[in-house]
Amino acid sequence: MNSSALFHAPTFCVPLSSSSGDILILWEGRDTSRLCRIYLPKDGTTQIERARTDFPRLTLWDKDSVPSPTIESIAPLLQAILAGRPVHLPFSLLEESLRPFGVFQQKVLMLEATIPFGHISTYRELARASGNPLAFRAVAHALSHNPLPLLIPCHRVIASNGSLAGYQGGITMKQRLLELEGVPFSSGRVDLKHAQPWNFSS
Repeated sequence: MNSSALFHAPTFCVPLSSSSGDILILWEGRDTSRLCRIYLPKDGTTQIERARTDFPRLTLWDKDSVPSPTIESIAPLLQAILAGRPVHLPFSLLEESLRPFGVFQQKVLMLEATIPFGHISTYRELARASGNPLAFRAVAHALSHNPLPLLIPCHRVIASNGSLAGYQGGITMKQRLLELEGVPFSSGRVDLKHAQPWNFSS
């Protein structure tokens, strides 16, 4: 879904440096701000090029101006996650950001946000938790269009055989994030015998 169809107010962005490359944070509104999107580094194109395609009214935030407290709180959270430290996710902010999206995608992404630091789940288990046990392909599609990666930790969802499947920031970044959280690997896959699966009913 094209984000420009979802957000109509002026949209601003600011880059955040990371060891994986610049991450772009987008939000809607100057004073009362709603977080719109987080773009992870991706080979072959810059985040600003991708963002301008989705948000034609995008403006780079003035470095001398302070964004709203809501947006200013995002960078430290992302930096902590990238460093492999657990954070308390702002669930109300996530819910507000997902409001323009479909009901199923909202449900899947908010379920995904409950997967704790150091735990993993599978697309199949996430589909079961959503009430649609056979909808694991739809779940994978919803995660591939996660507008807030890192904050909504889709890196913690893997294939049933332990393979990493896909990730907006690339497989290397996904594995690094999981390893920082202590998730065990064997031959490039999550070691399911020693990993901590998340029980959504707990």
